[in-house]
Amino acid sequence: MFSTRSLVMFGALLGLACSSRSAVANYAAAQQAFAKRDYIRSASAYFQSYSYPKSRSEKVNAEWGLAESLKSVGLLYSASKFYSLMVRRGPKRSNPYFRKALEELGRINSTINLGQSHIVQLFKTKISPSNVPGVARGFYFYYLGVEAFSKRKFEQAQRYFNRVPSGSSYSIGAQFHLGVVANLSGKHSRAINHFERVISSVSRSSRWRELREAAVMNIARVHYETRRYRQAIRFYRQIPRDSDSWLDALWEASWAFFIMQNHNATLGNIHTIHSPFFLDRFYPESFILQAITFLRLCRYDEVKKSLRSFRFRYKGVFSDVKSMLSRYDGNYKGFFRLVYSYRVGDLNRYRNAWSILDKLSRTDNYKEAGDTIRFADRELSRLSKFRRYWRSSGLEGELGSFLSSKKSAAQIDAGRRLYNKGASYYSYLKELSDQTGLIQAEMLEGKLDVLRKKIKVNNPNNKKVQFIGGMEELSVAQRYEYWPFVQEYWEDELGYYVYNIGSRCGEKRRKR
Repeated sequence: MFSTRSLVMFGALLGLACSSRSAVANYAAAQQAFAKRDYIRSASAYFQSYSYPKSRSEKVNAEWGLAESLKSVGLLYSASKFYSLMVRRGPKRSNPYFRKALEELGRINSTINLGQSHIVQLFKTKISPSNVPGVARGFYFYYLGVEAFSKRKFEQAQRYFNRVPSGSSYSIGAQFHLGVVANLSGKHSRAINHFERVISSVSRSSRWRELREAAVMNIARVHYETRRYRQAIRFYRQIPRDSDSWLDALWEASWAFFIMQNHNATLGNIHTIHSPFFLDRFYPESFILQAITFLRLCRYDEVKKSLRSFRFRYKGVFSDVKSMLSRYDGNYKGFFRLVYSYRVGDLNRYRNAWSILDKLSRTDNYKEAGDTIRFADRELSRLSKFRRYWRSSGLEGELGSFLSSKKSAAQIDAGRRLYNKGASYYSYLKELSDQTGLIQAEMLEGKLDVLRKKIKVNNPNNKKVQFIGGMEELSVAQRYEYWPFVQEYWEDELGYYVYNIGSRCGEKRRKR
């Protein structure tokens, strides 16, 4: 007679034996299915063998076979889960697929964006460059550079970016970052050379178009910073009107015109920025620049009108943004969804804060998270096609959980960054509001010299001044094409408007 305990133990041993035989059978079946290119069935069988391996080596081999099967059916995000596990274990003798997995992740990330936070986790364990295969060196050194750059370790970042091979798909991004590092180091000519390499390497219609336009913008900014204003304007004009950066280029060019004392061109650009076409775009400083431009022309009525326009435009923004930030303090996933709702046109709340939500929806943080969510959703929808093959093995549930957690992590991380950015915009608005009061007070007292000193951007003691141009006295002529208008807005003329008004500074001062 067997005791109850003995029967339970016997049953458990029998179950282990059966699961072991099943694992052996699954691994053999997985190999056979993979050899026949039946990747749907091989993925399921490899997952069973990976979950209930006969040995350590079988688990390692099954993990590789599973990742390769998922990649072969087009589930790249899902495959990245298992490739990443191999890479994070490092180049050990017990981890023979490390190098191949690193190569595959580099290829996958060139096709779909795995996300900076995902990739940083891969390289937390220090890896000797000698263990990085040639194909993956661009991927490896580029992201080490990006991580160092994000921590403001610019010399270290420069060393990493310089090690990205020229033939790598990551070389364009490395050149762009090298340009930024060079400019931060005061090496302006070298910075322009790096940005020009990006421009020459990328066509206007390629998937790197945004990076190409960013390189053009940065060349313009280098010229601006080194007081070559004509060259700056020439590059700002190269940004096409269908670009997301076009309005930024127009706005930044306004300051170049201002410093060159081409006030009519400055006012024309601002006229475009204030058009109904860009009602939900966030350029509050444009009203300040408009006011001080009129101030230079001694047109005090127009100065007061610009300041009133600023207060009218942003009066409701303060309350809505304050309410929004209070409502989503700590709820970063909810804040990301709020920005997303605005972007897709489903938001009916916080109408006065839409300009800030629009600004946030155009940031790299939002776009990267959006890519992650889009790719994850696409794979989640595809899992239903494999349900009848993968449900019994548990693979469908495993991948569904992974993809859902990846979406959630992307929303939380991006939401936190977007929330902090939104809070900084709120502080920025308050500073600008204070400056409108300064302009109004000084104008009323007629202390224009005092005003120039207070808002001059080159004052080293004032680190919070938002003005780019300041009020330096320069006299540089600038030719520009004139379009006649009487406060109307023609879409095909946006960006070409120029005022035609003169200065009243020589006239007898009127009471204000």
